[in-house]
Amino acid sequence: MATVVGMSRHTAITTSLIVVTALLAGCAPGLAANPRFATNAGARPQGKATTTPPSNGPPPIAKPKNELSWHDCTSREFGDAAVPAAPDVKLDCASYDADLDPVNGAAGTLSIGVVRARSAQTPSDAGPLVFTTGSDLPSSLQLPVWLARAGADVLHTHPIVAVDRRGMGTSSPVDCLDQFDRQEIRDQAQFQAGNDPVANLADIVQNATTSCTDTIAPGNAAYDDTHAATDIERLRSIWDVPALALLGVGNGAQVALSYASSHPDRVARLVLDSPVALGVGAEAAAEQRVKGQQAALDAFAAQCAAVNCPLGPDPKAAVDSMLADARAGHGPAGASVASLANAIGTTLGFPAGDRVSTTNDLATALANARSGDTNLLNSLINRAEATTGTDGQFVNSCSDALNRPTPDRIRELVVAWAKLYPQFGTVGALNLVKCVSWPSTSPPQSPKVLKVNVLLMGVQNDPIVGSEGVLATAATIINATAASKRVMWQGIGHGASIYSACAVPPLIGYLDSGKLPATDTYCPA
Repeated sequence: MATVVGMSRHTAITTSLIVVTALLAGCAPGLAANPRFATNAGARPQGKATTTPPSNGPPPIAKPKNELSWHDCTSREFGDAAVPAAPDVKLDCASYDADLDPVNGAAGTLSIGVVRARSAQTPSDAGPLVFTTGSDLPSSLQLPVWLARAGADVLHTHPIVAVDRRGMGTSSPVDCLDQFDRQEIRDQAQFQAGNDPVANLADIVQNATTSCTDTIAPGNAAYDDTHAATDIERLRSIWDVPALALLGVGNGAQVALSYASSHPDRVARLVLDSPVALGVGAEAAAEQRVKGQQAALDAFAAQCAAVNCPLGPDPKAAVDSMLADARAGHGPAGASVASLANAIGTTLGFPAGDRVSTTNDLATALANARSGDTNLLNSLINRAEATTGTDGQFVNSCSDALNRPTPDRIRELVVAWAKLYPQFGTVGALNLVKCVSWPSTSPPQSPKVLKVNVLLMGVQNDPIVGSEGVLATAATIINATAASKRVMWQGIGHGASIYSACAVPPLIGYLDSGKLPATDTYCPA
């Protein structure tokens, strides 16, 4: 019988067990036999946490011996993230230089931007948690969102330092696409003449790739996961600490795991939230994302109907109709199907409010657009493009894309995925064209031995990376002779630790003690 935390009604227990039973079906490696259920109610750390792990535990999280040149940027960072400033939280910004690519003989340096969060409760002698979201979006943009939710609780025992990936956020920017190519990639060349969208988009992408590789030369091979991990090692070296505590979300989990593979003795804690499996091929990663988008849409539609949202009694049919219109060239305000699909997926993946308000806000934007008022929807489209469609993300995501399918294979997927995944399949398949011309890079090496046990987190309905990476990463951890426990959120979003307050106490407990929770934890939506 599972241990139940914070639930008093028999119905709540029954519902949770049904959900978890479905989640566990067919999964390997097996989950703990006695998972713990939790709720968002009262999800705050209790008592004073232990900052020194036992002598036989992992290394302590050490305070940096050398500090960066920090300056206050609280107002700017919370403003850029469009969230209210967390009470009593101070944000400081800094940067440091990292070598471009000495391994491949590319001389030079670039600037890596970092943002540090502290509060009045943060101990002055506490070591930091290093936070990265990789190429999904700038870490400096996601940190204020986390702090405005439950992330500020982490500051009771540790500061948080967000590291922006090369070419993104506060790091040295990459500006390499002209406006036409950038928009055509976002629209997947939908409005070009002819009946071969793969060929049309491939022509645009070839020009874009040439422009970007010329811009970042001689660092053409310096923007992948492996180099992102070297930037974290550079930070550790500047700080002069023996080991780092790392939290990677989404693609950031790939970066963190790549770091742990290269520097197993320099990891004090390792938290992988909503991970993409290390070394996964581009086609498999794309299909996992499409599956996550479909699952998120189903969960949104169920919630939408439950709260009598403006999309009417069948919200999924309403969304499907809008996507079909856009696919036929009749999207709201002329929006392409890719722009509309990306706006929906990004809004669900990075929610601006709680579950009900996010559902109603998205439903209202879509319902208004169906009636001819596209102002709210245009705002969502613009937000999605600014969040996920920058030139730096194009360079980084293509640098990470492994075993890319050929144009002919993508044509096959366009047909197959349109049937398997009616709402998002075609867009997901065409998105693979984006990186077909990008120079190939070497995949990051899976860790042979991990010196610390790993806290894994995941989301049941993740439209940014899907949910399958959790199981694959668990297998990687087992193969590296380490143990893991899981914190699974049954909601909609990208990052359990970011959007579920219930996921934060297990994270804090692991950071403070170095010990994994006794069981897997399941957080309700």
